[in-house]
Amino acid sequence: MFTTKHFIWIGICILFILIMNHYAKKEDFTLQNACYFFMFICLLSETTKMMSDMIPSTHGGMHLNPQSLPFHICSILLFIAAYITFGKDGPLKQKMINFFAVVGTCGGIAAILIPTYGVEFNIANVYQCFMYHATLTWFSLYLIRFKHANLGMQAFKNNLVVLFALLIFNLYMNSILAVYDTNFMFIVRPPLEGLPFLNLNHGYYIYLFRVIMLGVIGLSLFHLPFIIKERKSCETESDFNIA
Repeated sequence: MFTTKHFIWIGICILFILIMNHYAKKEDFTLQNACYFFMFICLLSETTKMMSDMIPSTHGGMHLNPQSLPFHICSILLFIAAYITFGKDGPLKQKMINFFAVVGTCGGIAAILIPTYGVEFNIANVYQCFMYHATLTWFSLYLIRFKHANLGMQAFKNNLVVLFALLIFNLYMNSILAVYDTNFMFIVRPPLEGLPFLNLNHGYYIYLFRVIMLGVIGLSLFHLPFIIKERKSCETESDFNIA
């Protein structure tokens, strides 16, 4: 973690995000344009991951490694992105955009900083991991910057509920697939050994509590500026109506 190669990857990801951010503004990307681009990267990313993570099947042939099933939070966002791209406009789609914008930004940055596939330049999954999460971060920031996401108090409550629902879901999935040593959403064990805060030094339940608290605190801090702005806007509108 934070080796020379890791810093190079971080630099590449930042450069990619900045270039895409500039290009989206210059070309005046619509939501549909951004969605189609992200879905293309998703297709490329998942194809690469599937081809790289196939393992021999018991009775011949091969199957996808269960550890690569799309149940990590960033992988689940693939399905949400598909709905945002092809789904019908309405309250449900807006809720998905709100969730994607926050979790995609936090999850994408966290994945770039904690590279679970490593940082070597001769491994296909390393390229897949960094480029997917760089694109995920860009797309999430695009949703916020171009005001497609509404991140006020109601969105905060909705996002908190969805995040806890996914936590419960993956507690079950990790248990069902325990024979395959899965670790979706990293609620079985830390993503890497030797992390300063996310470790098992004080036992599993303390670790799980820390994971949950990091999620809640991160979500709260992310929403806080938008909630304050929303409240100020409501107060200003109320004062105007009184006057």
